[in-house]
This record gives sequence, structure tokens and C-alpha cells, in this order.
Amino acid sequence: MSYSQLLNLHSLLNEEQFEVFLNYFSSLSKSCKLTISSTSSSCSFESGLVKKIFGVLVDEKILKYSFAVRCPECNILLVSADNIADLESEIYCYNCDEHVDISPGDVDVIYVFDNYPFAEGQQNYSEISLSSSVALSDRCLDELIKDGKLDLNNAFFSPTEKEYKELESLYLKIFETQKTTKEKGDTLENLTCRLFSICKHFSAAPLKLHPNQIDCFVRNKLYLPGISSEKCKSNFTIECKNEATKPKAGYVNKLHSILRVTGNSFGIIVSKEEAPKTFVELANNIFLREDIVIISIDKDDLKHIIFYRTNLLELMERKIDEVKLKATKDLVSAGLYEC
Repeated sequence: MSYSQLLNLHSLLNEEQFEVFLNYFSSLSKSCKLTISSTSSSCSFESGLVKKIFGVLVDEKILKYSFAVRCPECNILLVSADNIADLESEIYCYNCDEHVDISPGDVDVIYVFDNYPFAEGQQNYSEISLSSSVALSDRCLDELIKDGKLDLNNAFFSPTEKEYKELESLYLKIFETQKTTKEKGDTLENLTCRLFSICKHFSAAPLKLHPNQIDCFVRNKLYLPGISSEKCKSNFTIECKNEATKPKAGYVNKLHSILRVTGNSFGIIVSKEEAPKTFVELANNIFLREDIVIISIDKDDLKHIIFYRTNLLELMERKIDEVKLKATKDLVSAGLYEC
């Protein structure tokens, strides 16, 4: 480990503790899987101290998080993954012989090496087994989120430069002249479906329903606190308005009607023009009456997401809160959100 990394650990450990931990840590293999409880036992440290040590090592990119999902019914290990975006909200349990719903409380946090800091050849290669019969970790994903150690919005929405370029091109097409009304409408629908599909836990596509055509139907494949709590754990609906006028009450009422018919409680209006300032009040009235949340994303929001790299998921969370709270003060200037 580098000198600065050693100093960071020295702020947590005395000389004797540092020596104990360094001897233990340097004996581990490159493929070792660590937990707070196992390290606490091996070093005779309190679990709270190990938690702080691991926090430093994650910040220094020596360790990284890995995740293991257990069945909420029988507690058997179902699947493990290094990338949280690879986990879905519903997983088949072969022991219970049924599909089970997974929440962050069912996801154990494990630590693995991100950048191995030692020369290989001196390790004893002892590893922690991912046995389904033992508890993997005394820490779950819920706790990691509450501690502010994992930003799910950035984990799930992180477009590549190539994807940003694609979104930029689709955005500019919205304002170009098209041959037909359908082609004009398709430009905003194409951008919207592509934008939401880039989120690692979303699948988005137009959907034909009788008697309505849904511009963009989004399937949510993972429980995501903040977004999923708005009753869109499985899916939600987006209506696109590509006309050169603001999306007035009639458009809100249309989406409201679709949500009621389909039994969903969350929807988004994406518009080419700026959303009216009265929109939040109208949406708040619907929320208070029927517990249905409708938010808007307009051309300025899209511009900030695509060109200024605003996080789509954080923007959605903010707009959900604005509708529910009908806040008189901007939530960004209040310091509650970054975008």
C-alpha cells in the first residue's frame, strides 16, 4: 500500500493494531472474499473498527463492494455479483421452488480486491467460502445505502461517452424539421426510450394497448430505493409530447387515465417544450386524491441530462419529492439535491 494509504489507516489504528491488520491483510489471496465479521474475528477487532478500515480501503480503491443475494424465505444463497446492476428484483429460488421478490435487505455486502496491493507468492490463499449454509455478512445493501457509501443513482445511470454522443444526436433531431407528423413524434419517443434503456435496471420500449398507444413503457428490473418506492417497482408509463406547446392539464389527465386503467401509480410526461409552473400543483392534487405520482421532464431537463451530465435518476427523485411535498422552495437550492 502507498504511504498515503498507510497514513489513512494509522488514523484509525494504533501501532499494535496496524501490525496485526497488515499481517492478516498481506496473507490474503487476490481472489479472497472478505466480510466485516470474519475480519473482526481474525484480527480480534471490534466490527465497528473493521467497518471503518474497509471504508478507507474502498475509498482508496484497494477494496470494492461485491453482492450476494439470499432468499428472503429460506436464507439460501441464490446468486452473487460484483456489479449491483446485474441483480434483479425477482429471482428463482430452487430450494423454495418459486420466484421470490428481492429487496436491499436481502442483499449481503462482501468485499473483494479492486487493486491488489501486494506482491503475489507469499499468501496462504485462505478464502471465505460462499456457502449457502452460513451467514455471509453482518452488513446488507440497505445499511450501505443508509450510510451513504453507495450512490445507486450513479451505479445505475452512468452512460458511456459513446452513449452520450448517441443521446446528443437524438436530442438535436427533436428540433429538426421532419417530413410527417409521425416522424416528428417518433424523434422524442426514440430519445426517451433510449435514455431510459441506458439505465442498467430499466428496459424501455413503445407499447400498444387497447385503446391507448403508450409512447414508452418502462420495466424496472431491480428494486431501487427512491424510485421503486413510488409504486413503480415493476413498471411505469411515459407519455411524450412533441408539440410546440406546453403540456397542459389535458395531457396530464390523459396519462392519469392510462395509469388508472393499467393499475399503475407512477408516470412521466416528457415534453419538447417547457413544462408549465402549475404542473406541480396539478400533480400534487392527483397524488393527494389517489396516491398516483406524475412528474414531468422537459427539454431543459433533457438538455441538462445529456449535455451537462445531470443524473437522470436523481432528477426523477427530486421531481417526485416536488410533487409529493408541493415545496415552496427549490429543493436544489435547499441543498437536498444536486440536480
